[in-house]
Amino acid sequence: MNNKQKYILTLIAVLIIGIVLGFLINGRIVHRRVDRIQEYFTEQGFGREFMMVLDPTPEQMKKIRPILRNYALQNHKNMMQYRSGQAELMVNLQKDLKPYLNPDQISRLNDLKNRWDRRFWWQRQQRMRMRRGGGPPGPPCPLPGPPPHPME
Repeated sequence: MNNKQKYILTLIAVLIIGIVLGFLINGRIVHRRVDRIQEYFTEQGFGREFMMVLDPTPEQMKKIRPILRNYALQNHKNMMQYRSGQAELMVNLQKDLKPYLNPDQISRLNDLKNRWDRRFWWQRQQRMRMRRGGGPPGPPCPLPGPPPHPME
């Protein structure tokens, strides 16, 4: 193999490594942003976000903390109402669609609902574990069946 071929292969290898690293780094950055957005809707995350932005003095913190706690509770309540409304909307959508679907489509719709239920159930478990001071959440454990749907 001559030098020109070695340079071309080295260049291709460097490009491939760069693409892989860029893909992985981008995925991590996006994951971190999504986590911060999700944390914003928790009571602790809401207050922490505003404390980081405001950087209050200790005197200000004593006065600001009760106000932020109140708004954090309201923010969390709004998010829970939204999620409840979305769950109800999906249940109604499924009921309205079923008369027009064939058995295979109904099965796929039920599978989609089960995936959503599992994902939201796992996220709820994560939040509860973190509130109790548990360690970082692990991967979702496979469930034998879907958790009970709150609207059923």
